[in-house]
Amino acid sequence: MIFFLLLLTLVLKLVHSRVVGALIIASYVLLVRLLRYRRATAIPLKHGIHSRADFATMTADQAQDILKDLVELEFPKLMGISLVFALFRTYGIPEISTLLTATGELSSPETTSKRTADTGMLLLEFCLNKPSSDRAMEAIARMNFLHSRYIKSGKIRNSDMVFTLAVLASEPVRWVNMYEWRRLTDVEVCASGTFWKSMGDRMGVDFSILPGAVNGWRDGLEWYADVTAWAEQHEEAQMKPARINNRMVSGYVDLIFLNIPQRIGLFGKYIVAFVGGERWTKAVMFDPPPIAFRGMAIALLSVRRFALRYLFLPRFVRNHYISPKSDANGRYSAREYLSHPWYVQPTFERRWGLRAWASRLLRRKVPGDDGNKYLPEGYMVKELGPNSVVGKGQEFMDEDLIRIRELGGGSCPFAACRKA
Repeated sequence: MIFFLLLLTLVLKLVHSRVVGALIIASYVLLVRLLRYRRATAIPLKHGIHSRADFATMTADQAQDILKDLVELEFPKLMGISLVFALFRTYGIPEISTLLTATGELSSPETTSKRTADTGMLLLEFCLNKPSSDRAMEAIARMNFLHSRYIKSGKIRNSDMVFTLAVLASEPVRWVNMYEWRRLTDVEVCASGTFWKSMGDRMGVDFSILPGAVNGWRDGLEWYADVTAWAEQHEEAQMKPARINNRMVSGYVDLIFLNIPQRIGLFGKYIVAFVGGERWTKAVMFDPPPIAFRGMAIALLSVRRFALRYLFLPRFVRNHYISPKSDANGRYSAREYLSHPWYVQPTFERRWGLRAWASRLLRRKVPGDDGNKYLPEGYMVKELGPNSVVGKGQEFMDEDLIRIRELGGGSCPFAACRKA
């Protein structure tokens, strides 16, 4: 009898423990579910958007605020990588690859990484700061200066600019919808369209080549649909296989996987081919990834999607890619880097943390290596660009800033909302 009572007590304790454990797990999963979608549901309320009609009132500042949360909080990894790949996508067009190669800025891994860092800093400066801010407007003016001589000579065509803006707007949307734990809402896609239309206006891009230009676009969602449809047709006509495309993309892939064993580095080309799609892969003359690799990639992404959606709490701390404020000397610093630590301050963590030790094992540079070679003191926006233009372009930028400010700061870039 005593043995039976002891056995019954043990069984009841086990059952009780399992019930309590199940309740804890269920409560945690419910908490994840409630918090995971909180930002997506809060965005329309935050910006006063209650229906599709309100999309037309979205300003460039509001659009940037929405996208900033997506990049720094909601999807900090894939959103950042997708912007890099958006530029990769333009390298599938031979005319663009030829121009970039002719600049001589891709002659070595270090000059290539410097150009990549400068382009990245300019993109981040006007993507992560409000369009109405002096910091964002200065970055746009600097980029306009760097493009100006090529536009003036006809080497950069207006269609190239429209296509580049189209992929910058659409690649993050495509990546999130295909690989992340949730799809973007119409409000978020509208933000992408509103923001990049505004950036195009500031860059002096002529959008009259788009079909919708005849009647104009009522909002960012309509512009997004129009420019992505045009970009698809542009790719079909212009994205052709060429050795120059292959050299461009291969150089960047080799840079990202610098000093990584060749067998592992081969996966780098498989990865970009997997995300690039069949047409782009043919244009850059890469072999399509093996079926086994595709299956493995899809399985890993599916597991990641499930885990993030149901098991992980959302990020509450922002992932800063650049310093929010300048230092005493008016310089900003980068927080991330691909291969060489351009503009990254050599803090203890960055020199001696786990990532730094992994870099050392691969014989890669860490912040603070080689003295001042990688400019650890940071950057000024007006200095970004090839060494040949450092200290140049201030007069152009001053005049361009006047034009940019006259466009209305962070206002809505569509005529329909300006009339409202």
